[in-house]
Amino acid sequence: MANDLTFVIARAALFTSFAIVLVLIARKPLRRWLGVATVDQSWLFVPCATTAALLPGTVAPVVPLAPILQPIRVLAAHSAPATTTPIEALFLLWAAGMVLMAARFIAAHYVFLRQAGDLSAYQGFYVASGSVGPASVGLFRPRIVVPNDFIQRCSALEQTLILAHEQIHIDRRDALANLLCAIFQCGFWFNPLCHFAARRFRQDQEIACDAVVMATHPHRRRAYAHALLKFHTGASELYAGINCPWQSHHPTKERLMSLQLSSPGTARRLAGRCFVAVLAAGAMAATLGARAEQAAAASTYSVAMTLDAGAEHAAPRVVAKAGEAFAIASDNWRIELTVRPAQSFNDVWIVGKLIKNEKVVGTPTLLTRLGEKATVKAGDGEQALGLSMVVSKQP
Repeated sequence: MANDLTFVIARAALFTSFAIVLVLIARKPLRRWLGVATVDQSWLFVPCATTAALLPGTVAPVVPLAPILQPIRVLAAHSAPATTTPIEALFLLWAAGMVLMAARFIAAHYVFLRQAGDLSAYQGFYVASGSVGPASVGLFRPRIVVPNDFIQRCSALEQTLILAHEQIHIDRRDALANLLCAIFQCGFWFNPLCHFAARRFRQDQEIACDAVVMATHPHRRRAYAHALLKFHTGASELYAGINCPWQSHHPTKERLMSLQLSSPGTARRLAGRCFVAVLAAGAMAATLGARAEQAAAASTYSVAMTLDAGAEHAAPRVVAKAGEAFAIASDNWRIELTVRPAQSFNDVWIVGKLIKNEKVVGTPTLLTRLGEKATVKAGDGEQALGLSMVVSKQP
């Protein structure tokens, strides 16, 4: 089970990284051509690609791939553990990292609540006894929280603009999108691209809300920029999580420059929505296509074995595709094996599980050359197991 999950996680990380790179490359041109809302929505490309990577491979039809996806297919076809570290250890390491990352988000949320202190309702929003905010907080009962000096620090116009920005976050259910983003960061904590993309996603989210406010208050750009700068120096990492702060560690310069962009017309908005829909559908189709072509082109191996299990001797021969599990058994032993291609063309990984009397006693992982003998031994005395294997590639 750990073997399968480990390779599924690795495969999902590969396709997720490819999707992130495409969005990062396209986000600024899209902002100029189709508006900031299209950039914010284009991040749907990433979960679509990840979902397609997690689906069972049997659902994917074999379709031809665009040339840009060929490197991804090659990487997926040759994915294999890079060391002899047991797969179970890698799985436990991933699970531990995921728990620690989740704990970091939970701790950041509670630090925010503790620093906010007591909340006092005031004209539709809440004033914190501390200096945190402004921010929209909460997933099921969202509320706008402002710092204790908000009324004295901001003019009436600036207060209106800031509160409008935070209300847009609530109306768009951005906290839910931020929760999904945090889950991605927890699941792919080992991938620095995911953490970099999370910052850019949150930045595009803020710019999209800025654009909605500017569409409603087109002549208030100067006041809006002043409001941004007033809270720039107080930004910190405490806003990590699902909260939607008015200001954070994200670059303020990019938000100020985006205020100069004109709102797209109806035709451009419609084109942007169509582009996002096509992009999301294309993400799933391309990922499924890459996996299907990978499965269709998977190598087939012939494994000639010699089994010595106590008084039992056998010489089974199995033909299996790369990554396809197969098993042999004696009276007391069951050996489950999977052959995968390694980095070198002439090498393969043999991932096994040794089960004696329904109990797992070993999980060997061997790197061997095609045509050469690989041996596994377990147990002592008359109950010992000896298994030698010679793997050759089928034409």
